[in-house]
Amino acid sequence: MRSQKAESGRNEQLLRVLTILREMHRLEGVDLYELAERHGTDIRTIRRDLDALEAAGIPMEKERDGKRMKWRVAYKEKLSSVASLLDVSHYLALKLAVGQGGAVTKASGIYAGLEDLGDKIEKAVGSAGRKKLEAIEKYFYSYEKFPYRESAKEYFWPLLDAMAENRVCRVIYRPPRPKPVDVSHEILPLRMFQHDRAVYLICQFMSHGSVGTLNLQRLRDLKVLDRKVQPPKDFDPAKYEASAFGIHPSDKEATYVLRFHKAVAPYIRERVWHPSQELRDLRGGGVELTFTCGESHEVTSWVAGWGNSVEVLKPASLMTELAELGRWLVGEYDRRS
Repeated sequence: MRSQKAESGRNEQLLRVLTILREMHRLEGVDLYELAERHGTDIRTIRRDLDALEAAGIPMEKERDGKRMKWRVAYKEKLSSVASLLDVSHYLALKLAVGQGGAVTKASGIYAGLEDLGDKIEKAVGSAGRKKLEAIEKYFYSYEKFPYRESAKEYFWPLLDAMAENRVCRVIYRPPRPKPVDVSHEILPLRMFQHDRAVYLICQFMSHGSVGTLNLQRLRDLKVLDRKVQPPKDFDPAKYEASAFGIHPSDKEATYVLRFHKAVAPYIRERVWHPSQELRDLRGGGVELTFTCGESHEVTSWVAGWGNSVEVLKPASLMTELAELGRWLVGEYDRRS
């Protein structure tokens, strides 16, 4: 009878410690009194539980919040151990594995999912196979890995957690201005994507309800709040993607019709430039590209980059912009020659 009680006590302690560990993944941390009240025990017991977690190798940090001390998992140390997953080869492998296996979606948190996935990969390919997977990294140019490697890792994973749980975040953001001034926003993170060697976050701004984008490299601080909010009902990720040529969506929609010379036609045919695109082969080997999205300087700069290998048929606004650019180039560089 005594052994049964002891076993029951050990099970209760194990369950409590594991629950505390999950709670401490919150970026703002938890205090001892909160944990004691939540688990129906005293402060000394909670301290012993935290000591047990530290003894097990879980890195933790403390920070004073007013009169109370808050404890949390040390994200920077935790993230350093999985930093290699942010290299492009591992990141894409994870996306593929999640899409096929579904193990991560069944787990209770991002970290648990990653550990579970790591175990499955280890069992499936063995240690030798895993070394081969890790060696793949050297076959990628460095600039392909920079977006994930250089994005602030202490923000990357907490944002994924927040997205999974629909949690509001408070961020400090530094806009790209000649004299930047940090601004504070409360946001609901919705999606993350890579573009032009940077990682961007699509989010809803809670102050006015609109949806926009933030560059992760411009974040200066992040706090995941307890408040949960459902994503806006009218937010359609596919529609949002189609409304922009690159990063910035626009309410002013335009249909672009561009004819490319045969010398560059193979490059145009082999890529998807926009989800709505249609291609039509032309006599002589050229190709006509048609797509519809919001008007923006991103389309203008992309078309201008093709030089005399492209002809604009629509819209008239793009023709006007390119004509103005041409006049400026002639005036600027004629003076210098």
